[in-house]
Amino acid sequence: MPASNRAEPIGVTVCRLSLDPVRGRLRHPMQVGIAIRAGMFAELTLAGRIIGRNWPQAVGESRTGNPLPDAVHRAVANRHPTNWRRWYGHVHADRNAAVDYLVASGRWQRNGKRIVDPQAAETVLEQQEILRSVNAGEPPDDLREMMVRLLVTAAGGAGRPAPVRTWKVAKVWLTQRLPEGPNHAAYHGMRAGFRAIRRAATFRLFSR
Repeated sequence: MPASNRAEPIGVTVCRLSLDPVRGRLRHPMQVGIAIRAGMFAELTLAGRIIGRNWPQAVGESRTGNPLPDAVHRAVANRHPTNWRRWYGHVHADRNAAVDYLVASGRWQRNGKRIVDPQAAETVLEQQEILRSVNAGEPPDDLREMMVRLLVTAAGGAGRPAPVRTWKVAKVWLTQRLPEGPNHAAYHGMRAGFRAIRRAATFRLFSR
């Protein structure tokens, strides 16, 4: 991930790297929406703004100037304790917000209903590296980038959804890299997100 993209929220980067540049739209939008929400939670848990093993709990203020993660933080703060898995039921607002963020920042452009990525060749190379590193079991050094690669691969942002296979890799990577291993809130948020992606893939399969 180029250094210039480090300021992007994790969920926004997941969105950016889930675009099919040829078709001009997100691949597997239902699963990618879940991955974007999981990326927002990853952003908050790594910063210590969300804690909790069985359900997310907000810590601190909801206004930090980073609107997308702030919106998720505010939603958690204003809601009664709710199991992690129930936070992945309605994610279209997160997906739309991430797309709007990328357009407003100038990273993407709109052409009618199509999304135009002026750096499409670079995006495809990043997607190829994401799949290569996850399939090879080679984690990146940066923890945020690790989260992005796992979520994009699980949701099918760079190919076909692969939540079960990717979670096998994720369990090893996250346990090794998170400060509290599988006891860290980021681990539980990611696990719930992967399960939601798997359910979404199953739903679509049987709804055909």
